[in-house]
Amino acid sequence: MTFGVRLLPLAALFAFGTASTAPPDDLALVDAAIRGGRLVQAQTMLEMLPEATSGTFDVAVLRAQLMLAQGRYSEAEAAFAKLAATPSEDCRVVAGLGSAAAALQHTELALVRLRDATARCPADWRLWADLGHAYDSGARWNDSKVAYERASALGAPRASLLNDTAVSLLMQHRYSEAKALLQQALAADPDDRRVANNLDIAAASIGEPPVRRRGEDAARWAERLSNAGYAASLAGRTDDARAWLTQSVAAAPIYPAATANILSSLGPQK
Repeated sequence: MTFGVRLLPLAALFAFGTASTAPPDDLALVDAAIRGGRLVQAQTMLEMLPEATSGTFDVAVLRAQLMLAQGRYSEAEAAFAKLAATPSEDCRVVAGLGSAAAALQHTELALVRLRDATARCPADWRLWADLGHAYDSGARWNDSKVAYERASALGAPRASLLNDTAVSLLMQHRYSEAKALLQQALAADPDDRRVANNLDIAAASIGEPPVRRRGEDAARWAERLSNAGYAASLAGRTDDARAWLTQSVAAAPIYPAATANILSSLGPQK
């Protein structure tokens, strides 16, 4: 279970030609899909780019960011390092290196890189949010709070910032507070899958079962039950965890091995 892939949350070799860049609107849509957790959509959009534009610098940045969001942290770090060697002063590259380092738990290196990024581009809210993530990975809660406040002041989208702040609270085991923020975030952006996943995690951690949404298919429902079960197990709610993981397997065996492993680790029901 991850907190909704918050670290945006990316070992391909990139060919940088002199081709014209892809239409800005197209790239903005890919960026929005990555940041909204719609990773299959982002992957498909990148694959559909014309050959003449697929090797540009901006597209290479998006591919690296997608690796990061997919949890391919070592590959993402390598991809961003290749971009940095072009050479590049692009703040997205420095931030990507920092976020990859944070995900790999190289916290001090992450902080150095992300502080550098915010110093170079202090008006970019995304960089302050990424710095907040790195502070969270080092359990520096007060510093992350300040970073998120800076992101807010620079116009960070409400749902995204509420999600980030809530994940920080989840990491501090402040589940009820996190749940309240995530409910606000989901109201602000009902289509953000990261927020929905994190809300299930927060609710399950305090013993509240997930509720199937109207029109939700079996695979998505099974995924949510699995997330809730794992969250409950981490919070020490063994009976809840066992019940929701069992329901997940019955709903659709999309994660049979992972779910079975968690179930077996809970031991026999008392």
